[in-house]
Amino acid sequence: MNKKIRYEEPKMPESLRKLMEIENDPPRKKKKKRPEEGPRSTKTAKKRPSQKSSANKTKKTRPSQERQERTKKSSSQPIKQPTRKVAKPATKQVSKQATKTRPRPNQKAQPTRNARPRPDQEGQRRPEKARPSQTRPNQKAIQSKKRPNKAVRPAKRRSRNFKAIPSTIIYGLTLLINFLVSGGDKGKYIKGDRREKLDKTFYRILPVAFVGLTILIMLAVLVHRDQATSIAENRELEQRPKFTISSFITGKYSDKQAVHMSDQFPNRAGFIKTKANLDRLMGKKEINGVYLGSDGYLMEGFKAENPNITKLKVDAINKFANSNKKLKVSMMLVPNKVDVYSHLMPKNAPVDSQTDYLKAVTSMLSNKVRMVDVEQTFNKLKNSEQLYYKTDHHWTTDGAFYAYTDFCKALNIEPTSQNNFNRSQASDSFRGSLYYKTGAEIGKPEDIYLYLTQDNAPVITKYYDTKKKVPSLYDSSKLSARDQYEVFTGGNHSQIKIRTSVETERKILVIKDSYANAMIPFLATSFSEISVVDMRYFTGSLSDVINNNDVTDVLFLYNVNTFNADSSILSINE
Repeated sequence: MNKKIRYEEPKMPESLRKLMEIENDPPRKKKKKRPEEGPRSTKTAKKRPSQKSSANKTKKTRPSQERQERTKKSSSQPIKQPTRKVAKPATKQVSKQATKTRPRPNQKAQPTRNARPRPDQEGQRRPEKARPSQTRPNQKAIQSKKRPNKAVRPAKRRSRNFKAIPSTIIYGLTLLINFLVSGGDKGKYIKGDRREKLDKTFYRILPVAFVGLTILIMLAVLVHRDQATSIAENRELEQRPKFTISSFITGKYSDKQAVHMSDQFPNRAGFIKTKANLDRLMGKKEINGVYLGSDGYLMEGFKAENPNITKLKVDAINKFANSNKKLKVSMMLVPNKVDVYSHLMPKNAPVDSQTDYLKAVTSMLSNKVRMVDVEQTFNKLKNSEQLYYKTDHHWTTDGAFYAYTDFCKALNIEPTSQNNFNRSQASDSFRGSLYYKTGAEIGKPEDIYLYLTQDNAPVITKYYDTKKKVPSLYDSSKLSARDQYEVFTGGNHSQIKIRTSVETERKILVIKDSYANAMIPFLATSFSEISVVDMRYFTGSLSDVINNNDVTDVLFLYNVNTFNADSSILSINE
């Protein structure tokens, strides 16, 4: 059998192997990446790869040529020869890279495409190398050309937020107050030298301004004239107390002087108005003791006093009835609109129930005092009739008429029918006490109506404090004053006596507050004489009034708020 011979390559002779080693190029080292000199377009890099290689080759041979030229120039005489400007390498990295990649002497330089002919060393001047910024197109310009032109949208107008104006004003005021009081944070916007000067002037002016303001207030207090009453608060104001050594030692003078300063402070109403407007801007529903109810109603709250004080007042009335057994004593406590129109009050308003208060007072009265209940009648009529003014704490003329009807029924007297009166409008611009008490002047003007008898029955009204006699129960001059409710009997007086043309032996004494002023014209149609006493201003004796006027009936007429707060009724037995 033939044996299988394994194939072996023939050995190459030594002469051929040396020729192969000479012709084969050694492996080239990887070139380091050249640092980017600026943005280059991708298109130019793809189109001209050979041009870059040829440029690199020309750079590699330049240093040796430059050395030869320098040696020739130094050896020969100075002859004018054409010079050429040699472009310096852009960076050190480029020069290092050129030295590393020089061609070997045995290696032939291959011709490249688009290679420029090398100029003659002596006859021609080598053109300057252009900067990269001149040869390379701007990348941003290329990108802007590529991008399609988008439609320019019109800029949206910012909506002005007017709700932020009050908060901005308040913030600015707080910054101003902070600067005036504590000097502010001047380090943020004032330099050191200027800051020291401002501090010196500020602390010099501050005590002078404080002393000047104090002197100005003292002069205003001395010049200011005291006012007798406050329409806005519906009360008398404290007058200047008399100085005595005993009152000064006991401390009563200083206490009265403090109250006087508070009541008679200059421009007191203006300060109250400013505070009220700030409270209203903050969304408060209670301003200076007045609640902002629904449907335009302004209402005073109610806080029941100590039951022991209420019992003292009721005991004084019981004692009066027991000491005047011949008299028919009645009592009418009129609930305020905070009770009748409680559904119009703000939610969760901290007020006590006047219904419970009326029940407590009724339970304390003796059998000789008849209690006239008008609360039930008002609760029936509150949705169909306007029983109270919206901006005042008083009841309307209609409310007074329905109360008069209940009183006559309780005394078994025939009340005068509503058809026997002419309902006449006296004013359409009435603004009540609560309108002024808020300080913010909240509410619309209202109407005041008068009930005039059809037969124009004559009456004579005598005012003891002013010593005047008038043939009417109304004072029309008050309609042009601030408190138009004073049109009824000319306002509050200490004592009034009214004589009517009614043929009856019944004469009544009314111990009252301002609610009775609107009801007296109706009583004038049922009694021959009416004596009116306001215990807040009366300084005489009730027993003298009763004996001198042959009184047969007595009516205590108060609204719940006044009876609860005022203690003048405790002096009825003096």
